[in-house]
Amino acid sequence: MHKALSPAELELLTHQCGVSTRLWGRMFSGLTAVTFSEKGHQAFHKLWYEVLTSHQDERYHEGLEKLGIDKDPPAIAAAKYHYYTNLIAGLSMEYAEESPRKAWVRYTAPMWTYDGVAMLAVPSDIRRTILGSWHPRNGQMMGCPRLGWVATKFITEGDPYDEGYFIEHDYDLTPDQCYRIEHVTSSPPHDPIKAPALDHEEWPAARLVKARRNFSARYLKSTVEVLYRQVGEVATLSLINLTMRLLANQYTYELSEKLDRQGDSARDIAKFFSNLLDCCVRDHSVEDVSSTKQRITVRSSKPFDDPIAENLKQAMFAFQEMCTRQINGNVKIFRTAINPNEEVWEIEDTGGWLW
Repeated sequence: MHKALSPAELELLTHQCGVSTRLWGRMFSGLTAVTFSEKGHQAFHKLWYEVLTSHQDERYHEGLEKLGIDKDPPAIAAAKYHYYTNLIAGLSMEYAEESPRKAWVRYTAPMWTYDGVAMLAVPSDIRRTILGSWHPRNGQMMGCPRLGWVATKFITEGDPYDEGYFIEHDYDLTPDQCYRIEHVTSSPPHDPIKAPALDHEEWPAARLVKARRNFSARYLKSTVEVLYRQVGEVATLSLINLTMRLLANQYTYELSEKLDRQGDSARDIAKFFSNLLDCCVRDHSVEDVSSTKQRITVRSSKPFDDPIAENLKQAMFAFQEMCTRQINGNVKIFRTAINPNEEVWEIEDTGGWLW
């Protein structure tokens, strides 16, 4: 059973989860985009492939069971898995069941990962890698070597959505037969009445908004972990630092509006960061040192598991540094590590322009 929330509690939870989901989702997609701009086409595709396959290795079997679809025919279970999990994550999806051995899924526009004009800047073949990473491995993960995945449309190549179908063949597939691309001019329509539906008792609104926050959190964590393995610590920290600064440039004012920031004093900035920390479920306290100086003690590092390395914390802190600079060029912010689980942010209005 899931605890029922009052309307006010649900409204607050929805607001806070919405902010952290958006923030962590932009951090995840921003890291992949900066990897492309800094490391190139091959590194971009390699990052996406390992993020998705490592995530699948950790989550797929558990997800099938939690969703109650582990006993369905392989093609149906695979299609329902992607349909359900992405709906839970807040993506727009469509589903069409052609037979017990063939089922379609569509990821409809707009793209969640690269919103706005960002989609136009990424390589058009990235969706071929994304749809060719997780989906073709479902048969292997379920112990059904007859199951294949066929991708039929790609949004980055000018199609109206990403689309494909799972099909169970009469024979075992070789590894190179599990994924193929097939152009189709027509495919079965989505029927909302016939499409699978989440159990509302099992998935009340509160659980859904938390799941969406967790979705963004897991992909951000996975991307950082994979970057450490692929390009090493120094390069990863450099990519994170640059991504955080650029994201702060782009989203400080959107976040300020969502969190109802009213002014640009040290107190206003501290309140803004405190509200953001609340949204991100990070334990902290705020000390009003003076009218021009505030101190925030932060005791957790979500979405990362504590403790995390000091240099990773510092790289992520580039976001707060640039947010502060965007809000008020007279205010400085710096952080000091107290112990592996605790840090202090000092926010001070210097009374003069710093830049």
